[in-house]
Amino acid sequence: MPRKKRAANNTGSVYRRSDGRYGYSYTAPDGKQINRTAKTEAEAVQRLNAAIASMTRGEYVNPSAMTVEGWLCIWLEGYAPNTAKASTIDTYRTTIENRLIPALGKYKLQTLRVDTIQALVNQQQKGAHKLAPSSIRREMSILKRALGQAVENQLITRNPASAVKLPKIEQKEIKFLSTGETAALLEALPMTTQGRAIRFILGTGLRVSELCGLRWCDLTAEGLNVNQTLYIVEGKRLSEEEYQGKRLVGTTPKTEAGRRFIPFNDKLSEIIAQQRHAQRLERMRAGDAWQGGEPCKGEQFIFATACGTPTDRHNIARTLRSCFDRIGLERRGPHALRHTFATRWVQSGKDPVTLSKILGHSNVAFTMKIYVHADNASKQDGMNFMANLI
Repeated sequence: MPRKKRAANNTGSVYRRSDGRYGYSYTAPDGKQINRTAKTEAEAVQRLNAAIASMTRGEYVNPSAMTVEGWLCIWLEGYAPNTAKASTIDTYRTTIENRLIPALGKYKLQTLRVDTIQALVNQQQKGAHKLAPSSIRREMSILKRALGQAVENQLITRNPASAVKLPKIEQKEIKFLSTGETAALLEALPMTTQGRAIRFILGTGLRVSELCGLRWCDLTAEGLNVNQTLYIVEGKRLSEEEYQGKRLVGTTPKTEAGRRFIPFNDKLSEIIAQQRHAQRLERMRAGDAWQGGEPCKGEQFIFATACGTPTDRHNIARTLRSCFDRIGLERRGPHALRHTFATRWVQSGKDPVTLSKILGHSNVAFTMKIYVHADNASKQDGMNFMANLI
């Protein structure tokens, strides 16, 4: 069957193959003829045009010369942003720059072998600086995604990361706060925005990123609507220009269940009232340094900084660690407050299905497995009751 020419000036061509698929070919800057296939004619034209455009810009790299580092950078900038959220891209970038490129970047993409990646995984499980199985799995997941795209782009014929054997993850139980520890923490919390934020997480079960993304427009007289999560990525706060332009590093919840309503009780209403008063005072103190919107209204963040900008979740974690140090308790992150909320709910005998909805889970079994724990006192109460059976 005759080839079907598509490109002008002999820069390349697209043609129909005898097997029904489409092929495209072009001459690389080094004079080599490159031949590739695509599932559709439109896809073949698109890939050909992309190759020609990269040659025009002087950015073209022959597939056989492409390094793992080169491809990871291309994937991170050109493909990952279309499939992942800003906070996830930040994790991708950190992992690629700090782990994958130093270990694998020098290899040619087409010569990267399974045993090379497996050796890296095995080495990362040894020594004083060994990585946790979860960290290794997250790293390999990123590599697998990037190499999977390379397969689709026909840069390589198979994904070597798919055959790597990864370490098993042992589910670690995140410790929740006992009744005494909770009371001690509440006593130690400062009367600041950070202190009120911690108390609010403990009273609602919110994720810290959801707390940071909470705006005054998300509140009603009866409670709050969880509509977004907020992250400060790349280790930076938002500049005034980025903030005013609504370049919030915020995203919608991962699942539909994440969008939810949480009713208020008297103590939560009191925290909000205190924060409303505090933000108005902060606005007056800040003067021209204020970078937020109108205090206590609209899209202005509730638990914002003293100048109105979004709060970094890491600052809340630091305040929490400081409180634990001051009262002599083991350090735990903000997620332990969410665990404590869920555990206390179940221990009170309240409906676990309702708890799952408040936490933003779509599966109540997941809620019970991951977020609910039993302390020794609860175990003893249960065993005392079961004594009736014998």
